[in-house]
Amino acid sequence: MSKHTVYFLSSSQQRGLMAEIWANRLDLSDWDIRSAAWGDPTITDTPVEIMKEIVLNVPEVQPRVYNSKEVSQADLIIALHDSEYEAADIPPDLPAQKLLRWDIQNPELRSSDFSEQWALYQEVCDEIAINIKNLEPYFRSAHM
Repeated sequence: MSKHTVYFLSSSQQRGLMAEIWANRLDLSDWDIRSAAWGDPTITDTPVEIMKEIVLNVPEVQPRVYNSKEVSQADLIIALHDSEYEAADIPPDLPAQKLLRWDIQNPELRSSDFSEQWALYQEVCDEIAINIKNLEPYFRSAHM
C-alpha cells in the first residue's frame, strides 16, 4: 500500500512547519507529512522554540520551497494563510479539489516586536493543533 501525502503550505514555511510537527505527533504511518513555503522558506527560532515548549522532541525539519508538480500530486494540500495579508499570495495552480485553506495569522506580518510575535506564535500553535486534531479522523479513515 502506498503512502498518502499531505502538504502544509505557508508563505515562509513557519506555520506550515508547525502543522507538520503537530501532524507527525499523530503517528500516521500511512501518511507522508510535509511542509513548504510558497515564498522564501525561512525557519526562524521562534516557532521551533514555541513547539519545544509543548513537544519535547521536535523533529528536524528542512526548509522546502513550493514545487507545483510535487504538491499537486499530494492527496491533501492545506494552505495556511493570513486572510488580511496573504490571501492573494496562495499559489493559483493548487488543485481546488484537494485544497483546504486555514486562515491563520502570520505573526511575522502582524508585528515586528519580538514579544508580540512570541505571543502570536503561541496562539497560532494552539490553533494549528486544534485544526490538526480535527483532521485526525480524516487521516485515519480507511476510504482514502
